[in-house]
Amino acid sequence: MDSIIQMLPEPLRRFSTHIDFLGQKSAERTFQVVIVLAGIIGFSIGFSTQQLSHAIYTVLAGAALSALIVLPPWPFLFRKNPISVRFHFSV
Repeated sequence: MDSIIQMLPEPLRRFSTHIDFLGQKSAERTFQVVIVLAGIIGFSIGFSTQQLSHAIYTVLAGAALSALIVLPPWPFLFRKNPISVRFHFSV
């Protein structure tokens, strides 16, 4: 994985990609809620207009919105609880 990261340009290598455990749980829940809401809204729009394409476009827009919300590790959403590592050495 380090070799792949070394191939990236310098500004992208400085970008932190870590999400804490509670952030992962929050991201998963946010993703699920947005996808389900997009499905319900897409079904309603497609049913009312009798166009399957409208339903599909609405669900795809919801998937894009959820990706925009969840994929970047936003520090104010998914990195609120950093992991503290404690090392215990016994002699």
